[in-house]
Amino acid sequence: MKTSTLEVIGNVLSADDTVTAEQKDVILRSCRQNVPKRKLIGAKAAMEILGISRPTLRSYVANGQLEQVNFSSRRVRFDEAAIQQLAYAGVQESDGGDPKKIG
Repeated sequence: MKTSTLEVIGNVLSADDTVTAEQKDVILRSCRQNVPKRKLIGAKAAMEILGISRPTLRSYVANGQLEQVNFSSRRVRFDEAAIQQLAYAGVQESDGGDPKKIG
């Protein structure tokens, strides 16, 4: 989180009489934690990983199976970890290390 954002949050918390100094410290400390950034990929890469078409990708979004990040009406991205999780859902490694479909 940017320093300027932390300063604004700190000022808001300081102005609120219901927030104790301990609560303020806890909130600001949690804001300073390094949260790993999501790796975002485009629709084409997501379709390749999943082995699906664009209409199927749109269907996954409409059904809530995937969440898309909209940068504009034409520029959307997907969380690569969510794509990988969906791609390998129901796949389990066998003793030989090769994935096997279960279910």
